[in-house]
Amino acid sequence: MANKFREKPIEEQPATRPEEETKPAAEIVVEVQNVTEENESNEESKGAKTVAKVLGGDILADKMVLRQIPLLLLCLACLLVVIANRYHVEKISRDKQDTEVRINFLREHRIQMQKQYQQSIKISQIAEDLSGSGVGITAGPPYEIEK
Repeated sequence: MANKFREKPIEEQPATRPEEETKPAAEIVVEVQNVTEENESNEESKGAKTVAKVLGGDILADKMVLRQIPLLLLCLACLLVVIANRYHVEKISRDKQDTEVRINFLREHRIQMQKQYQQSIKISQIAEDLSGSGVGITAGPPYEIEK
């Protein structure tokens, strides 16, 4: 398949450069010094401009900042999730401590109730309770009373 595009002939550039103005070295040094002085003064004014931009809010309208808004919103959302999660965990830990205190109280209460129950079912305690009503404890095995 033949290439249907033809190559254009390369135009030859003139071998000689147009004559430039030649300046003495002293003039070039003076120009370089002027440029460096301008750059230094520009850097100082850039610092002042940056502070003015930050205080004035112009920096928020910069393209670089505007492109980063979605990332900043994502970071803010993640930060809110972390804070909410921390409060949730603290609430759960407080509830756990309250539940442990309640469990300990109920365990102690159960032990006291068992002691009182064991005291009340002792034979000597039963005998004391029945002696006031005139019924006594038999020494022998139980038997059926005939009518």
